[in-house]
Amino acid sequence: MDDVSTGVSTVAGRPAAGASMPGDVSAGDVSRIAERLMHEALAAAADASLGGMPAQPQAVPAMPAVMPAPPVGLPPSFAPPAAPVGPAAAPPTDLSGLRTFIGRIRGLDHRQLPPVLGAAAPSSGPHAIGGGAGGLSPAGFFDVEAVRRDFPILREKVHGRPLAWFDNAATTQKPQAVIDALSAFYAHDNSNIHRGAHSLAARATDAYERARRIVADFLGAAGPDEIIFVRGCTEGINLVANVCGAGLGGGDEIVLTELEHHANIVPWQMVAERTGAVIRVAPIDDRGEVILEAYERLLGPRTRIVSLSHASNSLGTILPVELMTRLAKARGARVVVDGAQSVSHFPVNVAAIGADFYVFSGHKIFGPTGIGAVHATMESQRSLPPWQGGGNMIRDVTFARTTYADPPAKFEAGTPNIADAIGLGAALEYVTGLGRERVAAYEHGLLEHATARLAAIDGLRLVGTAAHKVGVLSFVLPGRDPLEIGRLLDREGIAVRAGHHCAQPSLRHFGLEATVRPSLAIYNTRDEIDRLADVVGRIARGRL
Repeated sequence: MDDVSTGVSTVAGRPAAGASMPGDVSAGDVSRIAERLMHEALAAAADASLGGMPAQPQAVPAMPAVMPAPPVGLPPSFAPPAAPVGPAAAPPTDLSGLRTFIGRIRGLDHRQLPPVLGAAAPSSGPHAIGGGAGGLSPAGFFDVEAVRRDFPILREKVHGRPLAWFDNAATTQKPQAVIDALSAFYAHDNSNIHRGAHSLAARATDAYERARRIVADFLGAAGPDEIIFVRGCTEGINLVANVCGAGLGGGDEIVLTELEHHANIVPWQMVAERTGAVIRVAPIDDRGEVILEAYERLLGPRTRIVSLSHASNSLGTILPVELMTRLAKARGARVVVDGAQSVSHFPVNVAAIGADFYVFSGHKIFGPTGIGAVHATMESQRSLPPWQGGGNMIRDVTFARTTYADPPAKFEAGTPNIADAIGLGAALEYVTGLGRERVAAYEHGLLEHATARLAAIDGLRLVGTAAHKVGVLSFVLPGRDPLEIGRLLDREGIAVRAGHHCAQPSLRHFGLEATVRPSLAIYNTRDEIDRLADVVGRIARGRL
């Protein structure tokens, strides 16, 4: 069966936990090699797209004339280049595998992005080549130091040490652009929206509806009317569960996967209890990948709803949602995709995925807390009842009957979270300015480096080794409680999540109740990963 998922091949064939790397190549050597390969590929791509612009000198450690053999069992992308013979050869046409990786990312064709591979990057503006926050050098590098300067909280110290924020799967930090957008709204435009006969109401309404257009464009939606603002992914799934669940009956089936967050389990259990519907669960294998054959066998004539994560928050697994959606739609089911862990890591195109609903939270993509969005097709919105009643979602009210507003207002009862919707728009514009292909490529390199460093620690067990992952690395150490490890890391200024991550079924598949979960984002660096691995190594050796 064809694999149509997007993501990063990082851990296939890695050494067993605790195994040392053969030969003279250390984990650091491996990561430096990987970095050089990625940088060379990016430089070649940028050079090609810019019509042969000379590349700038690369800030990459010098490589020895004769490279050691690659470590056995590591992914092909870690393999070092052959020793140079004579003049430097032209870059390989496959760009050391990076073009293949970028090509697998779904949804790159629905908007004009500053690319890593393809047309030239913009020549002006804050993210033009060579300048501005998140800008690229002429060689095509992701300027992580410029990105870090955009996030004030990264200048904080914890226990006297610089903050290293590796709790991104729980929430991301906020760039100054988002903070400024929130402050500017409250300082200059604060008003309730719609129907106000004054200037501030008009300005607030314009800003709120502009945010809706930004979300629609970011997701590749057909238009802004397909976007419903909610408090976050949890409320979005509850909305969908309640409006779709109203039409279920006894014996109807809801299909989930073993990877789901509790927010994509509990609302469906509540629906099943009310309606007599049955929940069926697609299993995962010991790498943390959905067994697609088993998933397909679950789909049948009584399947009404399929709800699945785009990427697992506990293991990092990226699901092949396009394929899984097509299989479900062929059985006549509605499909819901939880995009909380995907939208910040790689481009998402809801039209290509084809689901009825796609849900995400703003705070997982550098936006404010308390805001998120549901992409819902117009067919779904028109055919389903509203969830909550009140102001804004009505057209006319009498004591005899109420007629509802057109979508999406029909699903937005009461005063919405105006300021945070505007902040979410600012966050999505910020990420778009960086270039989501660039973000994906940069995080790909971070994940490879972190995987190599952690896998080299004696006794450490990486949990979730799917071939395609976002930057989530769950692990355990023998004899050490994950919460204790989290506290020891905090003393060194390193923030990680420790616990069950609101995904107990996925961890129990591996016989675990908790893991330590560092998770990566655009502002993390290789140096921070080295700090993390060094401290975890000391904990593993009993020195902390």
